Amino acid sequence: MAKETDRRNFLKSGAAIATAVLIGKTGTGTLAHAAQKTPAYDIVDVKGSDRFKNTQKALSLLGGMKKFIPANGSIGLLANSPSWWKNPGSYTHPDITLAVILMCMEAGAKEIHFLQDPAKDYWQKTPLGKTHQKKIDTVIKCSQNFIEKQIPKGKSLKKVKIVKDLFDCDAYINLPIIKNHTGTNMTCALKNLMGANSNGSNQFFHKGSGATEDYGDVEFLSQCIADLNTLKKPVLCVVDASEVLLTNGPAGPGKISKLNKVVAGADPVAIDAYCAGLIGLNPKDIIMIGKAHAHGLGEKDLKKKKIKQAQA
Repeated sequence: MAKETDRRNFLKSGAAIATAVLIGKTGTGTLAHAAQKTPAYDIVDVKGSDRFKNTQKALSLLGGMKKFIPANGSIGLLANSPSWWKNPGSYTHPDITLAVILMCMEAGAKEIHFLQDPAKDYWQKTPLGKTHQKKIDTVIKCSQNFIEKQIPKGKSLKKVKIVKDLFDCDAYINLPIIKNHTGTNMTCALKNLMGANSNGSNQFFHKGSGATEDYGDVEFLSQCIADLNTLKKPVLCVVDASEVLLTNGPAGPGKISKLNKVVAGADPVAIDAYCAGLIGLNPKDIIMIGKAHAHGLGEKDLKKKKIKQAQA
């Protein structure tokens, strides 16, 4: 019986290696096809020195981009890459954002929108920016049209001013970076949605309870983040876990950890719980994770998730 089990494991390993070789030798055009033959995972964690390839591999292991976005749909991208994040480990690397853009195009997206425009020099931070400039230029800039939305399920947050583009798109993809945060201990998928808010609304998150300092009421801030996420869930989260801030976040400068990873999955609560562990935190200590779970936005118990770790 033991020999038969070893034989089955050997055959499975061989099949996995063959698939990896096939993916490595083909262009992005074959990735979606190859991915359909891979097992279904809830979270994938891909390690390698090339962020672009890590992202491609992560999406292929999840089943390909077509699994997540509607055919001929309008797709919103929310990358944590605004002009005020300048220090290493504080912003989503452009190689990851670019890989997602190209895969959306390949999967048949009608149009792609930024829900928050990246910094002006964003694409200059990667040599791939110049190579793919024409395709990057087709991504529609954020309208900056903030509308007021009521939050029926909100406990602390009853309304918010948020960019209209989030609701105009058929689906949105969350592209955060995992990093330390002085107030909430970490920021990842859940908190990244604040990037679509108006500045005035974000000020309410910090001080709407009467707190006199930005992080004077982390309980209130965390509940607002959870409430915000009830408005619209991402179809996919692709997390930059390549070079991340461990201290003095979210802006830095601070201590950097080079994890060389991309983490992806559809459940923002599970993604945050998993990524918390990557920077040495216990998900139970991240208040917004528990509050988002209480809203039914995802699963915080990673034992209930199928997780795959792989090399690009």
